[in-house]
Amino acid sequence: MRIMKNLPTNILRQWAVLFALVIGFSVTSTAQEASAASLYNKALASLKSKDYEAGYPQVEEALKAAEAAGDEKIIGLAKKNGAKAAYNLGSARRKAKAYDEALTLFKRGIEMNPEYIANYMGVAQANDGKGEKVEAIKGYLDAANRYETTDKADRAAKLVKRATNIVGKLYTGKDYPTAVTAGKAHLELKETDGAHYYVAKALEKQKDNAGAVTHINKAVELAAASGKPVPDKYYWAQGNVLEATGDKAAAAAAYKKITGEKYKANADFKIKEIQG
Repeated sequence: MRIMKNLPTNILRQWAVLFALVIGFSVTSTAQEASAASLYNKALASLKSKDYEAGYPQVEEALKAAEAAGDEKIIGLAKKNGAKAAYNLGSARRKAKAYDEALTLFKRGIEMNPEYIANYMGVAQANDGKGEKVEAIKGYLDAANRYETTDKADRAAKLVKRATNIVGKLYTGKDYPTAVTAGKAHLELKETDGAHYYVAKALEKQKDNAGAVTHINKAVELAAASGKPVPDKYYWAQGNVLEATGDKAAAAAAYKKITGEKYKANADFKIKEIQG
């Protein structure tokens, strides 16, 4: 005590300030940690009751507090459940046709937890709703590729089919240029006989028979490799485009492979016409 009394006043003041800062930092840090945990628990209660409107922003608030406090446990939990909250709220926005809001939520969900695949599917669905068909195809196939590495391969197959169906709808809707663009985007990420078929048909409509031959031949090849019967419509399309390029012998060979009633009569007529 005598030593303290003998110290200069300015030194005593410096020690007092330093002590106050240390105590203040400790209290603030503890308060932040408690705040992060309490905010997360509040958010979790909202999410459990499926109140995503309230729960999602609460998760974001809890995450911000946890990051400020350096609370790795709460950060991990907030990101994991935040990705799910973003997907659920994003889905509600998508169904309400608020596609841009939905996209923002899905993309934020991906930032929080890249392993939560539903948000990739959400991005695809939102782009699909907006009419951004090429981006939708890319999104569906991105999600499909991710599901293929999990025990949910059945979901992957459905998403690939959905992507192929977009190309088909563009073709049947007579938007042939977009069908070609979308189909080629599909094929860059995932080759399917269906995508090749629709690209071939769209190219045929645009009088690009050489390009159509390349794609319809690949469609037939992939379909045959699958072990399932090649659809008659593939052989019919193949015969049509080969005939248009002047390769009548190959066209006749394609027509001869048709067995179903829908195309058989027309195929037989084509064969007789070609062979004379």
